[in-house]
Amino acid sequence: MLKKILSVLAAMLMLGYMIYAIVTFSDRNSEVRCKEVIVVVKDSSEHQFVREAEIRDLLKREHLKLVGKRLKSIDYGLVETAAASHRLVRRAECYSSPSGIVYINVWQHIPIIRMMSKNANYYLDQDGKRTGLSPHSAADVVVATGEIKKALTVRKLYKMALLMQKDPFWDAQIEQISVEPNGEWTLIPRVGDYEILLGLPNNMEEKLQRLRLFYEKGLSKVGWERYSKINLKYENQIVCTKKE
Repeated sequence: MLKKILSVLAAMLMLGYMIYAIVTFSDRNSEVRCKEVIVVVKDSSEHQFVREAEIRDLLKREHLKLVGKRLKSIDYGLVETAAASHRLVRRAECYSSPSGIVYINVWQHIPIIRMMSKNANYYLDQDGKRTGLSPHSAADVVVATGEIKKALTVRKLYKMALLMQKDPFWDAQIEQISVEPNGEWTLIPRVGDYEILLGLPNNMEEKLQRLRLFYEKGLSKVGWERYSKINLKYENQIVCTKKE
């Protein structure tokens, strides 16, 4: 019986200590002020479209002065919203450490295709979202030009860009997609002075597979400079036009 009483008393003492520690720590932590703000662009090792200074400028414009402010009074959601308002920021998160450091982490939109037409000049990212251009650097991605006004055309160009991004072979081969007035596509390679006539943007995976086989079994033997046009419009065949 005595052991049970002692056990209950010990448990009550431990619980009381824990409550006291939590309350004391909370009281102390509530007085901690921000002494430093650290901005981290998480994927900047691969792409540098967003710079730390730009995020700090956005905070200034929104009058979000964090240094010297109590951590408990900081509106972290408001900070995240301000950082995410940058046209090339995909996501932002803000949090603080008990020592008084406020961290702002941002993730960039990663472009996979650039749209360049008479009325538009923008990127589409991996999620198909439209993003602005960076004043610091240009993404080395396929460029779409010509008649790209229709939403359906944009969706199909996005689908094509995804196919190329997933396969390093195509990512290294194709530099430009030209959308002709009749809706057909012409691909411009990075290497070689010739055009690839894709035709209407349907069965794209099959056409690319056909072209890849031609590259591996045909062009590797006759050379890149023999043809001016490679035509993929016709089912199950490739028609080539020799240079004059």
